[in-house]
Amino acid sequence: MSDRSAFPDPMEIWNHLELHVRGQEHAKREISVAVYNHYLNHHLFKDSRPQGQHLLLAGPEGVGKTFLVQKTAEFLGVPWVQVDASSLVQPAMAGQALQGITDALLHRAGGDLNLAQHGIVLIDRLDHCLRTSPSPGDPGLAVQEALMTLMDGVILQNKEEPQNRLDTSRLLFICCGAFPWIQAAVEERLEEGSRIGFQIDEEPESTTHIRDLIQKSDLVTLGLSDELASRFNKVSLLNPLGTSDFVHLLKEMQNGVLSQKITFWKAHGIDLKFTEAALEAIAEQAQAMGDGARALNGLIEKILDPIDHRIAELARKGVQEIEYDRSHIENGSLPQITQSDSSSSLEPLLQSVWAGFQAEETQQPDSVIPIEPSIMAMPLANAGAALEQLELSMGRLALTAEQDKTWRAIRRKYVGEGQRVLLQLLARAQQAGVSLSFLCEAIQQSEGDLLLALKKIEGSQR
Repeated sequence: MSDRSAFPDPMEIWNHLELHVRGQEHAKREISVAVYNHYLNHHLFKDSRPQGQHLLLAGPEGVGKTFLVQKTAEFLGVPWVQVDASSLVQPAMAGQALQGITDALLHRAGGDLNLAQHGIVLIDRLDHCLRTSPSPGDPGLAVQEALMTLMDGVILQNKEEPQNRLDTSRLLFICCGAFPWIQAAVEERLEEGSRIGFQIDEEPESTTHIRDLIQKSDLVTLGLSDELASRFNKVSLLNPLGTSDFVHLLKEMQNGVLSQKITFWKAHGIDLKFTEAALEAIAEQAQAMGDGARALNGLIEKILDPIDHRIAELARKGVQEIEYDRSHIENGSLPQITQSDSSSSLEPLLQSVWAGFQAEETQQPDSVIPIEPSIMAMPLANAGAALEQLELSMGRLALTAEQDKTWRAIRRKYVGEGQRVLLQLLARAQQAGVSLSFLCEAIQQSEGDLLLALKKIEGSQR
């Protein structure tokens, strides 16, 4: 979790999204409100199951639906998982699909059950699981019923650690899909004379937007069950990306494909540049493809393909700069290449990369607990297996939630060679005749100091 002292209000959430997501003002506002209402409701009504503030994000591929959820979860410091709607078929309700949600949330929460309980589940491609027939056996209906069961609440148990039980009614569910027919559904419902000036793109304040006209009945017309449509507090319609949006993404998106390519070439001593006209040409091609922001990755790879395999050769030849203009993008021609007499930075780079492949000398784990020679002589895999067996024999499954949290934190700290430290710790604790539960209590009282905890245990046995 972050170091904030208070839960952010809707405007704070919106402001954070504004820093990372271009446009989509309504969607940013609606997800901010949904998140705020959801978590406060569950805080205020802990002893009941308040109505979820679940949200449906509709819009073309690549307009930022998943990115919005990711940035929201990161800002709140809560785990989130993405699930394909088609994986929630009814026969799998007690199987791997739901088990995967529990395991993934717990994993992303670092094993913290309380944090996992505050997670966000993104159900993607819901529009691929619409009802197509009135038959009770309709596969789309089976998926929707499984999703409703999750929203209403089931207890999911971690297979490896049964004491970790997650109640899905407290999770926030955000469903996504393209739903390209939503405008037609609204138009069909409206009378001919009332089809006035609504649109999908951003509009003047006086224009009626299609998002303001969507009703639950339109979702039912598309193929959602009446019960599932009722569980969405809001349907947020995201806008298609325009050329200026693509240019903005190319120039400003942190860790975007273009920024990564520029950094990669710079590491070889070569400045990779694109003029404003070149970026506009790429944006126009991306918009024509209709795949949203996802089109940018493939386009950049295609543009650089004729020179990507020559990067080491060009660096050794002293190439200093490579620049693309509109003509290079439109004609697929080679870019302008500028050479210099400066020395290449390639060899130091390759030497640094190669050094990372070399085995490092095994270092003694940071611990003042003396480790017996027999434990040090064990292959690391054997030491890890022995540690797990000793954990179980000393009552790993009987730990309370707080003790479990303590032990997980210790396991995360002492990984790799550090497992030998923990194996020695448990061996001495077992010799002192104490359980893992008692050891965790001693570690808590010693503020994580393993040697001090061990001395307390062994001292108490004298």
